[in-house]
Amino acid sequence: TIMEGWSVKDIGKYLESKNICTQDYFVSLAKKDYSGEFDFLQDKPKDVDMQGYIFPDTYQVSKGETCDDVIKAALENFGTKLTPVMRLEIQKQGKSIFDIVTVASLLEKEVITLNDKKIVSGILWKRMKTGMALPLDSTISYIVGSPDISAKDKKISSPYNTYKYTGLPKGPIANPGIDSITAAMYPLETNYWYY
Repeated sequence: TIMEGWSVKDIGKYLESKNICTQDYFVSLAKKDYSGEFDFLQDKPKDVDMQGYIFPDTYQVSKGETCDDVIKAALENFGTKLTPVMRLEIQKQGKSIFDIVTVASLLEKEVITLNDKKIVSGILWKRMKTGMALPLDSTISYIVGSPDISAKDKKISSPYNTYKYTGLPKGPIANPGIDSITAAMYPLETNYWYY
């Protein structure tokens, strides 16, 4: 079972505990380019790994199957969950699948309920539209690898630092579930700028 909000490293650690492969090997697999096999990866920058697309779910893994099989099964599942209707909606909104997945990963790490995710989604998209920063602790936690962050950490020079740079981080910070993806696609418009 791959949990919602897990990073590529978290999944690798879990698979290593199940004797399927090492964490390092899984992390290296997640850096491979699967865009030739999965059309939803077409707009993903080449220098960003599969984080965000390894769909959280329960998978049956037979003896002898490899981490390559696991990652492909999770990507295939992502492709199934992101229905043609959803893909069309993303296109209609003038957004990319990559941007939706990146916002969904932020929602996954920041908010718990679907309704709150939709509200926060609206706030994030509104802030980006006006050029406002997104200052999210979850992106700093991702950079430092710990939920405990300091004021100094918020000054780290990283394309994932939403305190230092406006817009979205370089890529997804976790693997979001369907609620977060849905919320990223269908944000609620409110008067809120903060949450």
